[in-house]
Amino acid sequence: MDLDRTRFGPAGYPSGAPRKEAFGYLRKLGLDGMEYQAVRSVPKNEELIRWIGDEARENDVALSLHAPYAVNLASEDVRKREASLGRILAAASAAQLMGAGHVTFHPGYYGQFSENEALRMAIDSLKRLRALMDARGLNIELGPETMGKPSQIGSLNDVLTMAEEIEGIVPTLDFAHIHVRGRRRLRSEEDYARILDRIEDRLGTLNGLVIHFTEVEPTKSGYGERRHHELGSGYGPEFEPLARLMIERDVKWLVISESPLLEVDAVRMKGVYEDARRER
Repeated sequence: MDLDRTRFGPAGYPSGAPRKEAFGYLRKLGLDGMEYQAVRSVPKNEELIRWIGDEARENDVALSLHAPYAVNLASEDVRKREASLGRILAAASAAQLMGAGHVTFHPGYYGQFSENEALRMAIDSLKRLRALMDARGLNIELGPETMGKPSQIGSLNDVLTMAEEIEGIVPTLDFAHIHVRGRRRLRSEEDYARILDRIEDRLGTLNGLVIHFTEVEPTKSGYGERRHHELGSGYGPEFEPLARLMIERDVKWLVISESPLLEVDAVRMKGVYEDARRER
């Protein structure tokens, strides 16, 4: 995304205000971002979509949009692959209308295929999707999300490969998912630094990224996400080491809180980030 600074906000409408007052409420809290949740279905009411965009702009809230969960770009059923492309395409259309610059989506599952075979299928699907978007004049960034389960397309390598091979793909980095997919791998500033180095090496920059953050409880196996938790839960990953690196590397990110406490933890993360800036 084209970002003027690092911004913070919730995944979805804030819980502390009616929707019609949501964007003014975010501004009062000092938040300046939000991810619109179209995870069940994409809104079709153009008047509503335009209203969301107008309210966001009036209150200086940068928007991203999360596409429906029902996406599998490597399904063995070609009809499901086509339906998946249709859902992402609809999400991109809504995003452009509301002024959201980035559409996050879950790429799908490896299923019966090898990891490389499924990744190639997903990439082929995304190339066709970009062609459809270009034909419709949709200049929207697509963000395959890093996923937490080993069965899901969405390892860090998967999403970086998509970005390297397809113009207009910029991954959504979910640090909770990276954490549990690697058996709670993010424990120190050095752990985060290794991830950021890898991303910068392959993308050429760390700027303009959409970031998801929450603490997360893993499944009993140690792999995959059981549920999200608020900051300070003890499950990790911790935000403070990442905040220090954000300051050190002078990044411009849209940081989205996926905590159960949505805007409360978005405010907390912004506070941690600002404290790190003052200490530097």
